Amino acid sequence: MKKLFQIVFCFMAVLSFSQSTEAIKFKGNITRFDGVTYKGFNVLDQRQDKSIGNLPFNENKEMKEVVFSTTPENDFKAWFSRGNTLDGKNELILILKKLKLSTGESDGKKTNGNMDFSAQIFQKEGDKYRFLYKKDTAFAFQDKRVSELMVKNIPVIFSEFIKKAYTLEPAKDAVLLSNLSDYEAYVKNKYEAFKSDKLKDGIYLDFNSFLNQNPLKGNFELERNDKGEVTKAIKIENDKKEKISANKMFAYVENGKAYKKTMSGFIEINKNENGFYIIANRGQIFPADYNSTYGMFGLIGAVAGSIEQASKQKKMKNEDKQEVYIDTLTGEYDFQDK
Repeated sequence: MKKLFQIVFCFMAVLSFSQSTEAIKFKGNITRFDGVTYKGFNVLDQRQDKSIGNLPFNENKEMKEVVFSTTPENDFKAWFSRGNTLDGKNELILILKKLKLSTGESDGKKTNGNMDFSAQIFQKEGDKYRFLYKKDTAFAFQDKRVSELMVKNIPVIFSEFIKKAYTLEPAKDAVLLSNLSDYEAYVKNKYEAFKSDKLKDGIYLDFNSFLNQNPLKGNFELERNDKGEVTKAIKIENDKKEKISANKMFAYVENGKAYKKTMSGFIEINKNENGFYIIANRGQIFPADYNSTYGMFGLIGAVAGSIEQASKQKKMKNEDKQEVYIDTLTGEYDFQDK
């Protein structure tokens, strides 16, 4: 009888544990682009915290731990293989840096949710790796059943992330596996903008030219409107006038100080040990009808709608300014808030 109770207890414990988890379901396929094929897909799980989150599910708010069905490596490889012909020359390597879910305030009808997301993707050629894309950001959700919505859309976000990598050319410089443990630090050590104490004056049309400190050649003069805002840069050389609109600039440097182009005009670029950043909020950087968190991915449907609701609330509250970093690898904005 005692053994019977022990067996029943163990069975109930296992059943209880199985009921306390919510597995991520990688449904559907990752859309394949014509002419772009890879012979394999692998994952390096570099998350310091392997826990994704414990969230309330269903009407009774049952707490469940969000988990991968098996392992990140197996789940992603199986998912990728379903929609891709594995006949390319190279492999795709996904580096998972962070995946954390949490819930916050509720108005009684809808609950706020947050997803901290960080991942990098590389193209592997033999024993060398070339960087393709990276995203390090926070997605804000809002829904009646926000936990279910966030878990459901984890594959959506990863699918868009991987599809984005398909459209990009790999970095020219190839690195070894040992460099992937902290690729950003490796890259920073190579760029003149990080090595030099003073930035070169001039006009920069993209982030790479800014990092390499290669401004446009020639003596450009900045033209300002009545409010003192830079509207264009003009160069007169050999009786020829060249104009660069402010909208075409990534940034300009004047008297050693850099200014980044945003939807609200130019904002000063600061620098610390973490990289380059501006002091701003989403409302200053993006137009009112554009949501920065999902716009970079081109997300659509339920995930976009839920994020947009949360974003609009933040704008209505006139969110405080913060340090918004310019990603060292992509030149995009890194929002670390919720």
